[in-house]
Amino acid sequence: MIIKKIGQFLKKYAFYVAIGVVSVGALAAIFLVPGRDGNVKEEPNPYAKNEEAVGRVVDDITDDTSDVVGQYEEPGSEVPQGNTASQDAAPQENSTGAEQVKDEQIVAETFESTTANAKAEPFFAEGDTFVWPVSGQVIVPYTDESTKHWFSEALNQTMRTFGICIAATEGEEVKAVADGKVIDILDDSSTMDSGIPYVGKTVIIDHGNGYKSLYGFQNGSPDKNLLGKVVRAGEVIGTAGSPTGAFIQQGENIYLQAMHNEAVVDPLKLLDYKQEASSTGAEGVDMGHTPDDAQ
Repeated sequence: MIIKKIGQFLKKYAFYVAIGVVSVGALAAIFLVPGRDGNVKEEPNPYAKNEEAVGRVVDDITDDTSDVVGQYEEPGSEVPQGNTASQDAAPQENSTGAEQVKDEQIVAETFESTTANAKAEPFFAEGDTFVWPVSGQVIVPYTDESTKHWFSEALNQTMRTFGICIAATEGEEVKAVADGKVIDILDDSSTMDSGIPYVGKTVIIDHGNGYKSLYGFQNGSPDKNLLGKVVRAGEVIGTAGSPTGAFIQQGENIYLQAMHNEAVVDPLKLLDYKQEASSTGAEGVDMGHTPDDAQ
């Protein structure tokens, strides 16, 4: 009976029921659905909380990194191992102190090493000249296989000199003729396989570019502490002494031989004749050429 009555009611009033339902739905939509401003007014930035959290994390990392850099800059402190992430995150302006000290050390080391390399590799260029090892005159001329021989009164025979003898006084300082490295110091020149006459104690300097100079100290005293070191032109390499061998009757002197690419050359062609102590040859000695020819 009840269902039948409900059916009759809906059949009679269905239109009005439908209108009522629609009206109630419209009212609910007006009051329950938020407007344009809606919840935005209550929370203006839905990401504000996240941004605030990220800001706090960045501030914490910056503070920690600044503390680590400050420890590095303290005198006498040791750099901690590890924690490289904090070091990488440190602001650049906070680490300038330690970096400047490190850069200054690098510059100093680079300068020293550059200077050492430049000094260790001398180079005698074509057209360069030798300075005179001592201030005397040439008393024994240069002779080789292509020139006439020289007569040694001490040996009572003719011989090839392959170098020159320059007058010196005992104890006089002997100087390097050019920049170079001292590659050998011998007590006895007879151990050399170079065909030079016996000149006693011997010093050999490599000037680079194939040029070498050989000094016969005879009974003089070369500075053995220079072995393996680079010397400059005019630097003292020993002192002259009494003569010996084939040159014993020539008086105190220093023997000088020049070589280029292992072949002997006339030292007079390399010695600087503009120096005050020029060589003109002792009276009675056949030099075979004049200083003008050597130029």
